[in-house]
Amino acid sequence: MNSNKLHGIIFALIAAICNSSIGIFSVKLFQAGLTANEIAFYKCLVGFLIIGLTLAIARRWKTAFYFIKTRWRAGLVCAFFGFFIPYHFETEAYINDNVSTVVFVLFGSSTVFLFILSALVEKRFFSVQEIMATCLSLFGLYLIFSQGQGIRIGLSKGLFFACIAGIGYGTFLFLTKKLNFGAGLPRIFSLLFFGSLYLSLPFASTIHPVELGINDFLFIICLTILPTIGGFWFTTKALTMVSSQSVQLVELSEPMFAVIFSRLFLGQYTTDLQYLGGCLIFFAILFYECPFTTRLSRKKSH
Repeated sequence: MNSNKLHGIIFALIAAICNSSIGIFSVKLFQAGLTANEIAFYKCLVGFLIIGLTLAIARRWKTAFYFIKTRWRAGLVCAFFGFFIPYHFETEAYINDNVSTVVFVLFGSSTVFLFILSALVEKRFFSVQEIMATCLSLFGLYLIFSQGQGIRIGLSKGLFFACIAGIGYGTFLFLTKKLNFGAGLPRIFSLLFFGSLYLSLPFASTIHPVELGINDFLFIICLTILPTIGGFWFTTKALTMVSSQSVQLVELSEPMFAVIFSRLFLGQYTTDLQYLGGCLIFFAILFYECPFTTRLSRKKSH
């Protein structure tokens, strides 16, 4: 594995760690009385303002606006699939089904759709690595989310909305790589700008008066800096170094980190099967990134 690919995997892993903190801060904000649509909009808007202030201090406003001016179509498309579709439909899915089912279906549909889309565009069949890595990762996800509330797979609105959310994120990863969107603060600024516009629509329909304390504002800032800015920055950076399939697989480790953080900060109970599921996901990543089957076939030929 070359150093560039290794760095890409590390960036995707850091993105997964950043994204895994969503649950901790979101739970606190739900308890404060905010809705999912409000949380999604606030973290996107605050992220836009923070990046904007950073660009102003660094005197890179012109670079950011030039990027939006020249790549606004790519920004609109990537923000639609990366922000609006996942956030909006994931919220709708939670209203109609339990959390375990929604997250399992979201991650699973995102992974399967991305591998199918990549194979169709590249006009090829799935490789052994892709099939094995997908099966291992899905089984690992099942072990993680089958605990507690359990997973209920059946025809329902929740299942449909979770699939749409997963397909949206998978499409975001594919298009960000395909459109050569790149990484860096001007790109994240563009995504957050268009994302705020998209998310303002469901936000406007659910906004209601609520009193927030200082801690709640701190939770919004943490939710903005870690999963929103950090997660998308490291994800887009990883996409400049490795394939979208690799990024998707590595980011499947997010639920495992979420389980660990929930145990540490929320006191939630975790099981050995959940840890086993996490190990299977990491093994799937290792299996996909290290071509064991290729080496074995070469040995047999000799």
